Amino acid sequence: MLNDQRTKLLIAEGNTRRFQLLMEVTSDELLQYALSFVRHQEIAEELVSDVYVKIWHKRSELPNIQNIRSYLFIAVKNNCLSHLRKMKNEKIVFIDEYNDFLFPMLESKDDETIEKELLNKIYKAMGELPPKCREAFSLAKINGFKHREIAAIMSISEKTVNNHLVTALKKITDALGIEKKKKPSRLKQASLFSFAW
Repeated sequence: MLNDQRTKLLIAEGNTRRFQLLMEVTSDELLQYALSFVRHQEIAEELVSDVYVKIWHKRSELPNIQNIRSYLFIAVKNNCLSHLRKMKNEKIVFIDEYNDFLFPMLESKDDETIEKELLNKIYKAMGELPPKCREAFSLAKINGFKHREIAAIMSISEKTVNNHLVTALKKITDALGIEKKKKPSRLKQASLFSFAW
C-alpha cells in the first residue's frame, strides 16, 4: 500500500481518506522512533504530526518518492534532531553525540518461550551498543528495514550498516553467553531472532 503508485497519486490529488490510511499505517512506528530520540510523548507526537503536515502540503511531490516509509523515517529523524538542536541552543547534534538512543520495548509474542530475564539481558546488551549501531539494529530488527533503506535513513553506506549489525549481533550474543562454535539453544535463538522481529 505504502509504495503503491495509485496511493501516491491519490494523495497527491488531495484524497484525504487515502492520506488518513497512510497515517494509520505508519504513525505507531514513527512515534516509537521519535520517542527513541526525544523521550517525551507529547513532543514526539508533535514532531510526527509536523511531518504529516509537511507531507500533506507537499503532496504533489509524493509520486516521485520511491520509498514512502523510509522517507517518513528520515523526515521524523530530521525533525527530532532539529528539535534537539533547539533544546541545546542551536548547537549541531549528531547521532554520534546523542548516545542515548532508546529502543522501544517490545513484548514477546510467546510469553512461555521468552523468559523475562533473557529479554532483560537482550535489552541491557542493546543499551550498551554505540549509538549508530543501536539505531541501525533498531531499524533492522524492530522496524524491519533492509540494509539499503537503513543506509538511506541514517545517511551511511550499506557496508557500514552491515558492520553495525554484525557488531550488534556479536555484542548481544556475547552478552547472552552464546559461543560461536556451539549452536545456540532454541530459546536463545527464538529470543534473538524471532520475538516481535
